[in-house]
Amino acid sequence: MRHAAGLYALSFALSFAATTALADTPKAPPQAARDPAALSDKTALLAPIQVDSLTLTPIVAIAAADVTDDQLLVLDEAMAARQVKIREVSEGSVNSLTFVNSAPHPVFVLAGEVIIGGKQDRIIGRNTVIPANTTQEVPVYCVEHGRWTGETKEFTTARALAHGRLRGQASYAAQREVWSEVAAKNVARKTTNDSDTYRRVAQQQSDGTLAAMENKVNAALGGLPAADRARMVGYAVSLNGAIATVDLFGSPALFKKLETKLVRSYLTEAVDLRARANIKPPSPAEVKTFMADADKAAEKKSYDTGAAETLVNTGERAYKAKVGYKLRKPAATADDARADPAAATPPAPTVYENYQAR
Repeated sequence: MRHAAGLYALSFALSFAATTALADTPKAPPQAARDPAALSDKTALLAPIQVDSLTLTPIVAIAAADVTDDQLLVLDEAMAARQVKIREVSEGSVNSLTFVNSAPHPVFVLAGEVIIGGKQDRIIGRNTVIPANTTQEVPVYCVEHGRWTGETKEFTTARALAHGRLRGQASYAAQREVWSEVAAKNVARKTTNDSDTYRRVAQQQSDGTLAAMENKVNAALGGLPAADRARMVGYAVSLNGAIATVDLFGSPALFKKLETKLVRSYLTEAVDLRARANIKPPSPAEVKTFMADADKAAEKKSYDTGAAETLVNTGERAYKAKVGYKLRKPAATADDARADPAAATPPAPTVYENYQAR
C-alpha cells in the first residue's frame, strides 16, 4: 500500500539538546509549554508513524521521570521468574482471581493483559500496582464465555494485551460488554470457536500473523534518533485518523518493558480496518483536546492497593484511567513526626495514564 512507502518517523524539533540524558534534566525548559508538539511541561509528541489504517504518534519525556524509585516488575517478567501466581478464588469467581506476588518488588498490571487457564480465560480488569510480598484478590473479566471447567486452577500469561476496544471495556465497562467485544473480534479475525475464547486472537500477536505490520512499525522506530528513542514514554494511537487511545507512562524504563505488548495490541485493533484514502494524522492540538475532555471530568476511585492510587474519569469523548505509585515511606524522624506526621509520606507520582475513546 502507499503507506508502506511513506513510513516516516522524523521527530519534531524539541527545545532541549538531543544528547542530554533524561536523568540529568531537572525540569522542562521554560519554552516547552510553548512548543506546538508539547502535550505538557513533561511530554511532547514526535512525528506520526503511519501503517495502513494505524497511526502511532510516539510520546517522549522532556523532563525528569515522575517515577524514579520504580523497581516495578511487569506481569510477564514476574511470572517468568515464578514470582507471581494467579489462581481461581476458592471454588471460582468470574470476576475475581487470587494474585500472589512473592517478589520483593511491586508488580504493575495493565487492564486487558490476557491470562489463560483456570476455569476460563480472563483479562486483568484494572490498571494498578500489586504490592510486594502480597496475596490479594484482583478484578478480572472473563474472555471465554463458553467454558467453566479446567484441570488446574492456575493461570499463565498469554504474553498479550487485548486490543483497544476490549481494553476499554475492561477498564470502563462491564462483563457483558467484554463478552460482546470478544465475540465481535473473533468474527472479524475468523477465530470463532466453541467456547468463544479470546485466546486465539491473543496468540496471533506472536505467531507471525501481524508480522508484516509490526515490521513496518519497527522500521520506522529504528529511524528515530537514539536520544528520542530513549525518552519514549508512550503512544497516541489513531485509527483512520480518529484518536482511539493514548498510553502514557511515568518513566521510559516502565514503558520499555511493555512497548512490544502495547504495539501488538494496537496492531490487533487495526488489522481488521481497511485504510481510508488520504488519512490525516491528528495534530498535537487534537491529541491535547482529546485528553482534556477526560481530564476535566469528575474523578472516581478504581482499584487502590497498598502500592497504588487509582482513578477513572468519564468524559464526553474519552475515558481516562490514572495510576499513582505509592513510593516506599521513608523512616520518619522524631522532628518529622512532631512537625507533621503526614509530611513523611511522599505523594504518589503518576506511573501510568490511559485515555480511551468512548
